[in-house]
Amino acid sequence: MTAVEHLLPVVGLVVGVIVVTGLSGRIGVPAPIALVLIGVGASFVPGVPGYAVDPEFVLSVLIPPLLYAAAVESSVLAIRTVLRSIIRLSVGLVLVTAFAVGAVLSLVVPVIPFTAALALGAIVAPPDAVAAVAVARRVGLPRRVLVLLEGESLFNDASSLVLLRVATAALATGALAWGAAALDFLWASVGGLLIGAAVGLVASWTRRRLGGALAVTAFSLVIPYVAYLAAEAAGASGVLAVVVAGLVLGYRSPTEEAALVRLTETATWESLRYVLEGIVFALIGLQLRHLVGDPAVRPDHLTGAVAVVLATVVLVRPAYLFLGAGLTRLGRWAQYRWGREIGDDGRDRPAPPTWREQAVMSWAGMRGVVSLAAAQTLPLETPYRSTLILATVAVILATLVLQGLSLPWVIRRLGVAGDPRGDLDRERAAASAQAGAAIAARVEQLIVDGSVTAQQGHHMRRWLAVRDWHSWDDADTDTDTGAEAGRAAGPDAAGSPGRVVHSRLDWQQDLIDVQRDVFITMRNAGDLSEEALRELQHDLDLEEALLGRRTEALSGHLTELPTGRDEPDDGVPAERGARDRRS
Repeated sequence: MTAVEHLLPVVGLVVGVIVVTGLSGRIGVPAPIALVLIGVGASFVPGVPGYAVDPEFVLSVLIPPLLYAAAVESSVLAIRTVLRSIIRLSVGLVLVTAFAVGAVLSLVVPVIPFTAALALGAIVAPPDAVAAVAVARRVGLPRRVLVLLEGESLFNDASSLVLLRVATAALATGALAWGAAALDFLWASVGGLLIGAAVGLVASWTRRRLGGALAVTAFSLVIPYVAYLAAEAAGASGVLAVVVAGLVLGYRSPTEEAALVRLTETATWESLRYVLEGIVFALIGLQLRHLVGDPAVRPDHLTGAVAVVLATVVLVRPAYLFLGAGLTRLGRWAQYRWGREIGDDGRDRPAPPTWREQAVMSWAGMRGVVSLAAAQTLPLETPYRSTLILATVAVILATLVLQGLSLPWVIRRLGVAGDPRGDLDRERAAASAQAGAAIAARVEQLIVDGSVTAQQGHHMRRWLAVRDWHSWDDADTDTDTGAEAGRAAGPDAAGSPGRVVHSRLDWQQDLIDVQRDVFITMRNAGDLSEEALRELQHDLDLEEALLGRRTEALSGHLTELPTGRDEPDDGVPAERGARDRRS
């Protein structure tokens, strides 16, 4: 095949993903589910090329950037608040589901040995929250439920893949070495955490010194692969390292990156994530024709395996969630009953989800592409390998279609739907009010200190009233303002309105910094969610980027002014507008 013949299926897949994703919003079907259904149909159309999934390509090329992008946008503080619940879901539930599938499948279909059944259990144990969150965000769910679902999906892939590695080793020996398995699981988890944190900190140090937006954005594209490869080389969990590195860098981004860097990086990663997510869900559907025609699959074994595995994964999740919630409430009652004697009654801990929220989370257990790729990694000598792979695809399709399409109805029927957009707007309004008060205090301080002239103070107050930079720009045409500011700057600056404007732009930057400091302080104190901070900071970044362009243009103009001085008398360097803000 020529290069063009190799490229055409890839281009066709990307174009199809873009078209289907764009149309899915109009018909009210979540994009992941629409892509899977279209993929299934397309796989049986004559002439459509077969897209064989290379498991190493999916796990090492497609998954790391997707996990990294999700981790960067996640809230470290919100995850820390419900960390115990996330660990119970991403580790405890994965282990319980995997062993339940292994035990039940080996009993109902005795020809499949327990080690092979356990491998299948590890494969189908982790839900993929992309489809669930897409539905939940459109219908509206309480933020803590979204945090739990997203946090679970960040960490459960690591547990699943480590357990699959243990089960695969047991397939070769014929027995499960519990001690070695526990040590392997422990090192994979701890090693992944440590390596991911180290990569995140080193990457943070590096990007602060790269400077330019394009360089930092290009560097961000390789970070997930560095974390993944470093952890895998050490025998630890690569996907866990990617998640931890993303959490570290996402948390530090508001204080370390310049505005233009964040804008460029965000746009790049949103586009990349849009395409990659679509590709992985389309690949799930496109696999069906290739797998159905496998002669090694016996219908009786396949039917029994699919029925058993699907029933187990659907039933174990609510049983685990409701049992865990009951034990949590019992523990909270015991702590309140006896903890008062030691001064810790547990009241400061977040309340567990309600039974309605638990029910929604129970039904949000759709499986995804990690399960598909993991199934393809089963050794060729695995007993009934083709049956296990096809059973995995069937479970993925069944959960995505049945649970995914009915999840909006479940949310509305249980009355769990909320108003996340309204909550976010209220958060933004409260944060903006605090920022406004801080700006007003800063302006008054500048006037009292004599850092600005009375006329400049007047225009600052005018801007405070309308929050519009153009109200300040109008001062440029005010000859009295220019004359007064010119006299305040000294005789060398008189007649040089560019220098006056440069000083004004610098104070505008100062007020942007004041607002950003307020928002970050509120985030760190837990008074502002990460999502609200991103939106508010995005607005400030747009203002700062425009301000930087105007400052650069003005700096170029000032180099032509025959003043014979490097700085105006107000002490503001001419190039300060182009300074490296926040390193």
